[in-house]
Amino acid sequence: MKLASLKIESSELDLRDLSARNLLAEPDCDVRDAHAADRLEATAGRQCFRPSTVEGVAEVISAAAEEGAALLISAGRTRMHWANPARPLAAGLSLEGLSGVVEFEPDEGVLKARAGTRIAELQKCAAAEGWELPLDPPSAATSTVGGTISSAATGPRAHGLGRVADALLGLSLVGADGVPSKCGGRVVKNVTGYDMAKLYCGAFGTLGVVTSAWLRLHPEPSRLRTLEAELPANAESFALCQRLSKQQSVRAFVWEEAARTDGLANIVIEWGGSAEGVDHDHAETEAAFASAIGGAAERGVDTRDDDRGVVDQIRDARAALGGDDEVVLRARVLGTSTFDFVRSIREAGLSVSVDVGLGAIQARGELGEPDAVLAMRRQAANGSGHLFCESMPSLWRGEMDAFGATGETAPLMAVLKKRFDPAGILNPGRFVVGD
Repeated sequence: MKLASLKIESSELDLRDLSARNLLAEPDCDVRDAHAADRLEATAGRQCFRPSTVEGVAEVISAAAEEGAALLISAGRTRMHWANPARPLAAGLSLEGLSGVVEFEPDEGVLKARAGTRIAELQKCAAAEGWELPLDPPSAATSTVGGTISSAATGPRAHGLGRVADALLGLSLVGADGVPSKCGGRVVKNVTGYDMAKLYCGAFGTLGVVTSAWLRLHPEPSRLRTLEAELPANAESFALCQRLSKQQSVRAFVWEEAARTDGLANIVIEWGGSAEGVDHDHAETEAAFASAIGGAAERGVDTRDDDRGVVDQIRDARAALGGDDEVVLRARVLGTSTFDFVRSIREAGLSVSVDVGLGAIQARGELGEPDAVLAMRRQAANGSGHLFCESMPSLWRGEMDAFGATGETAPLMAVLKKRFDPAGILNPGRFVVGD
């Protein structure tokens, strides 16, 4: 069956957000200099299908595979700018209609949710039974299960809650041939050999379309405490924070240097767990900070219980869209290389927000040319890490790979793409350059 003849709810494919950021590569429009209006005109009249069942998703993908028609896969569209320019698209496939909790087992701490379910909805569902959802992406109100898995998006609480892949027990998905399948299940013992669910995590919808997921939950902490402080922005303070970040009850440990030029760093720590554990780790930290800064009162150390708002604010501020000329970078390096990498970023004029225990860094600001990003990417690689460009000036699109796949990584991802999506119909071009 042809896409045009499908009896599935659809609307006109809205590509304004991609066009505005030079994330469309149409045959007659050079992504580096084409006007946004020209790119949108080239895509006018294309449909976005909105199936409400897995069968509907399979029907759309089967028709697209038969025609070799490229699909833009989306749901909440929260992180559509995290990508390379899409190759010419024939239609869209939105998973917003696949929403809701399918199964919830409070006694076992697991639930199954459809791909279009908002993260905020799942957080409330889990909390009502004393559980915590270990998915904590920016913009939880618009982020969906499928989008969070596909982008592997995390926030500062990944320190305590783990990566997105750690929360996955199993996935249901539709392959590029339109055939539904499953990998993993509702319990860990269902997984033998390579855990295929992890393969789709962070693949940006290019290997298959996630339709639902079994997720592992965490018990709600009996005590939650947040501390804010200021420390000198030097190597000694950073090493102290790295040591304290190993405390058992730490859920988030953030070092931030934004616009300030006073030589200080803002520190935010969130602890969660037993009352005894949190009290112990908090007391140890306050004593260490008082020693480092000559008395806690001098730097206005602020402590609050049961306040998630501080970390939530940091998490969501990181996801704010960059301005037209702004670069937003995300990097991860070994702990021994983190402080030197942060100093290089600061010397380039960017603000930084660091998850100390993870060696995860976000930076933002304006840079004159893409060569500056490429130099940082090389430095990250030298620190056994990587650097991803979440946002960049639109004129850089098409000449710099957002993901920076180099060496053996790019060929491997290209082989996987060819194996799982031989016709290249799922989000073509948006992940691996040349896929």
